[in-house]
Amino acid sequence: AAIVTAEGELGAEGRVLVRASGTEPLIRVMAEGPNQEELQALCQEIADIIGREQGLAD
Repeated sequence: AAIVTAEGELGAEGRVLVRASGTEPLIRVMAEGPNQEELQALCQEIADIIGREQGLAD
């Protein structure tokens, strides 16, 4: 739901990509768009949710 929300906030001006790394034990959260602050906040929110779902500490 957070990814869909982020995509909705960015609209046609950006995109969000979340995927497992093929070479490292991690999940990559990437975003493109015109506002760097907004992108960082959206990525952090998604990363926090993934961490909670996986039982990882912040």
